[in-house]
Amino acid sequence: MAPPKVLVIGGGFAGVIFAQNTSAFADVTLVDPKAFLEITWATVRSVVNTAVAAKAVIQYEDLPKMGRVVNATVTRLTPKEAHLSNGEVLAFDYCAICTGSSYSDAFKSNVSLNRDQRLLELKSIGEEIKAAKNIVVIGGGPAGVEVAAEIVEAYAGKAVTLVHPRAALLSTLPPKAGAQAKKWLEAHGVKLLLNTTVESKPEGRGPATLTLSGGVQLAADLVLWCAGAKPITGFMNEDMAATVNDKAAIKVLPTLQVTGQPHMFALGDCNDVPETKKGYLAMEQAKLAAKSLKALVAGGSPKLGAWKPEMGMEMMLISMGSKDGICQMKTNVCSGCLPAGIKSKGLFVDKTRGDLRVK
Repeated sequence: MAPPKVLVIGGGFAGVIFAQNTSAFADVTLVDPKAFLEITWATVRSVVNTAVAAKAVIQYEDLPKMGRVVNATVTRLTPKEAHLSNGEVLAFDYCAICTGSSYSDAFKSNVSLNRDQRLLELKSIGEEIKAAKNIVVIGGGPAGVEVAAEIVEAYAGKAVTLVHPRAALLSTLPPKAGAQAKKWLEAHGVKLLLNTTVESKPEGRGPATLTLSGGVQLAADLVLWCAGAKPITGFMNEDMAATVNDKAAIKVLPTLQVTGQPHMFALGDCNDVPETKKGYLAMEQAKLAAKSLKALVAGGSPKLGAWKPEMGMEMMLISMGSKDGICQMKTNVCSGCLPAGIKSKGLFVDKTRGDLRVK
């Protein structure tokens, strides 16, 4: 009996782990326009440290057991086939949608198609940061806080302004976390503009003059946009529209199966699981879904595992440069050497490379 045809859309953390964990019993095809995976939570340091970038950007050919990789995008998805930008139409028995989310081009590339191009892009952004006399970071969530910290650690005295629409940084976390971030950034010379919005998003990274709330004008040599992630699900607007909610996220059951499509899974940033989207959670979702797929392929009426949002333990680690950090577990917050030792020193790059089984 021929193995089932499994389509994996998207080669980020969820897509790669799902492909690696199903290729032993399925005929796997992974579709992604690029030929590399980037450890995206390390990008805040990759833009100021080329050695980190070199380890954080991994070409697919260095990842084992991926199945067939097709460099293209899915332009239309139906319950049984995917239409690709290269003209191919791929029929499948099962599908995992792992397309992630769109973000600022500094942190998730919109143009690089291979590892060499991405490394050059990161190097160019690093040169822009080094040359800029004043930098504006938009967004006071984890990414904005972390990149501001990386810049002032790499370039002490660099003029950095962080603009955030809320009254506190890290506003989805307990207040103490935002207070710790504010204290650290201000101690390192970062100017904070809280309760402030940017009225229009500039094209590119600058130079630009931003119009802020109240009509205030803010000039910047470089603008780093660290807000506004959106699920990448536009290819589902036609045949699969009923499976997408009003925020463009794919509706899933607790098993991570797409609502109304039990032969399909949606994993990571693109699904509507009510949790903070994190790379390690996407990887764990992929492992769970791969086990479920194996059970479905075996036949019968298997009881599939259910996903617990945040894996049942709400936790966030924020790096504040390489020597400090903030750790939140439920309502508890600590800072200093503990989170620095866990995350900030290496940003889990070596661990993640091991998890991905990089050759």
